[in-house]
Amino acid sequence: MKQSEIIRFWCPVFDDGDGAGEGDAAAKAAADAAAKAAASGKTFTQEDLNRVLAEEKRKHQQNTRKALEELEAIKAKATLTDSERQELEVRLENMKNELLTKEELAKKDQEKITRKYTEETTKLTTERDAWQQRFTDSTIQRSLTDAAVVSKAYNPRQIVAILQPDTRLVEALDAEGKPTGDLIAKVEFSDVDKDGKSVTLDLTVAEAVKRMSEMDEYSNLFKAEGTGGVGGSNNARGGKPLDVKKIASDPALYRKLRAEGKI
Repeated sequence: MKQSEIIRFWCPVFDDGDGAGEGDAAAKAAADAAAKAAASGKTFTQEDLNRVLAEEKRKHQQNTRKALEELEAIKAKATLTDSERQELEVRLENMKNELLTKEELAKKDQEKITRKYTEETTKLTTERDAWQQRFTDSTIQRSLTDAAVVSKAYNPRQIVAILQPDTRLVEALDAEGKPTGDLIAKVEFSDVDKDGKSVTLDLTVAEAVKRMSEMDEYSNLFKAEGTGGVGGSNNARGGKPLDVKKIASDPALYRKLRAEGKI
């Protein structure tokens, strides 16, 4: 039997699915061993071939691991440019793949795909949430500012600062209580009922700001209604009439109310 025929006969036997890098070297070694055996008249069995292949594979993997360790050490210690480091990364990855079986390579590829998908999904989700929060904040701030202006707040930003933490966007309902698809801002507003008990009301922004302007607690944040000056017809910010005669006869009270912006 000719050497070329021996090579063709033994080479396919190595294709057992374990790594691609060592195939050529081990197959050549097996073919050489078969050729020598044929030349010497010795019988070269399948078991002999398997033993040669296993030994060559072991040597190749041992050499690959050693080279891999050396390259890892170089990567850790050497000062490399970006292109050199990238090139080294590719070489290291290829060498690591040589030590893996087909099943391990397939698993590694699947993990890489899954990791990339997870990273992209997380990025898109983060960007979506960020833009959604920006839209929500902008819409709420604009609604509160407009309502503060209508209610004649001295500084609309103060109203925004007070109410924004308790304000959210909800879907508007029509007269029949069905969702319209439009978003409106509503406030969970802390108030008291007619008996003086604390209650939490679900108000529109306009309703909440208007209610604030009527409360003594926030009266200094809004411009008083009516005409100013003692002797005129003046009202407190909550809509309560002031006792002009009493104020006129009490300079201290007048200064106090003036400082609080109630007159």
